[in-house]
Amino acid sequence: MTEHIASLADLRHEIDVLDDQIQDLLRRRAEAVEKVAITKRASGGENGFFLRCGREAQILRRLLARHHGPLPAAALLRINRELIGALYDLQAPVQVAVLAPNKSVARWDLARDHYGSGVPMLLCATATSAMREISAKAATVGVMPLPEDGEKDPWWPVLANRTVDTPRVVAKLPFLTNRKGRLADVGALVIARCPAEPSGDDHSLVVVQAAEEGMSLARLGSLLAKAGLSGQVLAQHKQGGQDIRLLLDLPGFLEDNDARLAALRAAAPEAIVDVLVIGAYAVPAGE
Repeated sequence: MTEHIASLADLRHEIDVLDDQIQDLLRRRAEAVEKVAITKRASGGENGFFLRCGREAQILRRLLARHHGPLPAAALLRINRELIGALYDLQAPVQVAVLAPNKSVARWDLARDHYGSGVPMLLCATATSAMREISAKAATVGVMPLPEDGEKDPWWPVLANRTVDTPRVVAKLPFLTNRKGRLADVGALVIARCPAEPSGDDHSLVVVQAAEEGMSLARLGSLLAKAGLSGQVLAQHKQGGQDIRLLLDLPGFLEDNDARLAALRAAAPEAIVDVLVIGAYAVPAGE
């Protein structure tokens, strides 16, 4: 019994030592982030926007790839997301607008899990109010519901224009699904007033504006294949007149000047009015 008590005391002492070491490393990491912020400010920043969703995805993938032991991967990710969110203020204030009609608790909690307990969040009941907060720079990013076909008033068509300040999709949540958690079936897209950046494993969201009579899903699939593209149609939205907008999820990181998108535009000029990339996201771990 005495040996057992001594062993427990030794283990608890080891835990205390490890806690001190973890705290020291967290301080060093915060100092490193502070140096990054100083360097960015000295060089004029990165495109005027400091959030790096692609870089964050690379960090989390690397940590997940080397992870082993009894600590659940979901806990590792949550700890590091909390750390990332806690250090945002070293570079600039961050505020998250969450589109959660009827005070949807699930999407609010999903945003909180990703951005951390210390980041201010705004509850928006409509897509218009969420877009307004982002356009006015009151919110840094917006957490929006995953698009669904048949929605009466979808938010994503608002992104389908080339105005410089139009928000773009920059991330998808959650980055790692926790099948044991209550948010296992909840998802969202993150939008911000900045270009998406590649992470090394990405999907792009593309809107095809087409004449409704000349563009069936079967024909669109054939045109995509001829242009060297593949993917799925997430949603459709009938615009005024005879035009329809189709939201596509395509593998890879695409930009508007991609030759394959130009080939798609040219493949059916009588039917395709425009093709526009509205953002991209790092493929979540496990997908």
